[in-house]
Amino acid sequence: MIYINGNWKEGKGKKFNSINPSDNSIIWEGNFASSSQVKDAIKSARKAFPIWSKQPLESRLKIIKKFYSLVELNKDKIQNLIRKETGKEEFDSLSEVGASLAKYTNSLNAFHERTGKSTSSLGNNIQITNHKPHGILNVIGPFNFPFHLPNGHITPALIAGNVIIFKPSEHTPMVAELMVDLWHEAGLPNGVINLLHGSKEIVQSLAKHPQTNGVLFTGSYTVGLSLNRLMSNYPHKILALELGGNNPLVVWSTRKIIKATDIAFESAFISTGQRCTCARRLILPNNKSSKKLIKILKNKSKDISFSEQSKNYFYGPLISREAVKNFLNFQDALIKAGGKVILKGRSIKSKGNFVSPAIIDMTNAKRQFDKEMFGPLIQVKYVDAFDDAIAEANNTSFGLSAGLVSDNKKLFDKFIQGVSAGVINFNTTTTGASGGAPFGGPGMSGNLRPAGFYAADYCAWPVASVINENL
Repeated sequence: MIYINGNWKEGKGKKFNSINPSDNSIIWEGNFASSSQVKDAIKSARKAFPIWSKQPLESRLKIIKKFYSLVELNKDKIQNLIRKETGKEEFDSLSEVGASLAKYTNSLNAFHERTGKSTSSLGNNIQITNHKPHGILNVIGPFNFPFHLPNGHITPALIAGNVIIFKPSEHTPMVAELMVDLWHEAGLPNGVINLLHGSKEIVQSLAKHPQTNGVLFTGSYTVGLSLNRLMSNYPHKILALELGGNNPLVVWSTRKIIKATDIAFESAFISTGQRCTCARRLILPNNKSSKKLIKILKNKSKDISFSEQSKNYFYGPLISREAVKNFLNFQDALIKAGGKVILKGRSIKSKGNFVSPAIIDMTNAKRQFDKEMFGPLIQVKYVDAFDDAIAEANNTSFGLSAGLVSDNKKLFDKFIQGVSAGVINFNTTTTGASGGAPFGGPGMSGNLRPAGFYAADYCAWPVASVINENL
């Protein structure tokens, strides 16, 4: 179903379905929106914008706060749908809902702190800075956090007074429909949020339509690049890209090998490696302690069990059969290039898209691969000095996340100065990011419009005024 102007309708476009990746069963069937329905959604949003944006802030907040109270009441239902459509384990899906619940407070605080009204003296005049909403913002959601990440755009956008056209991942239409249904139940006026199912053609239509004002996208670098190229023809529109990472984790000068191994394990394999902040490269000193760490990591990774009813802490299936194929092909490419197999990932013979973790030593490989592999694979690289570790950490075109595990805090001071990434952690996982902080990074990880707490920045534009009250 699609949602336009406060009404649920059948899509009139191409048929598609949602698959449970744990057993590849069809759990939902529906249709993409047609081109005429895209136009209807834009018309609906355009009509709603002046009404919603001119409402007092407190009126908007009342509805948004109601939505989050409904999320709290429906958290079990939400996490169950997340599990069905993504294959996430209970811990993982519940943590997504928990992160979502913090979005209201974080977004409201960011709105006031980042885009509030400020006043200062300017000679005999007064300098005032206000902020205004853009208009219609197209939110393009990912599959891996189908509830949390879209609302990371939607909530600050609505607080600022924008209206939304939401295009979720084709993998997670059920979660998207539940989310929009809760916005409807919260009392969001007709047209303020609209839901369209579709593929890249829908995204392109929304992006280039003369009556839309921007695109807020979370997803792969490849799709982000195509959007950036498309939007270069529309420099007057806002474009916020939160893309992927080829994230390094450095373990250096620590006696706490077990703890360091746990951090490496979770950084690499949480959500089956399907987080943009997962560690893709493990950089270690060339010594006995590192060899011990790798041995423990290998054994720990081998102990993961698989089934359609897996009780793993955070490890489930990949999102699709295509993702399994990509994982195995990438592993083969690493090995062909001279990578030494520490632990070879394999496809698990089951109805679902299960694979086992892979650990590949790329120290002496003939070729290095600067690519985000969205799956449970980590590349190991041994270096001789800490400066070499920093250089290796920066040996990527991405810049989303990085981490250091060490007993020496001074090394982190050097690490955070030297490493180019938007999230740089110390003695915790690379995936540890707070909604109360900016989220994003340089290079191919985005276009320097960080989300999280800084999402408020791209949801409103500043207006500077000089006021002379004594004409």
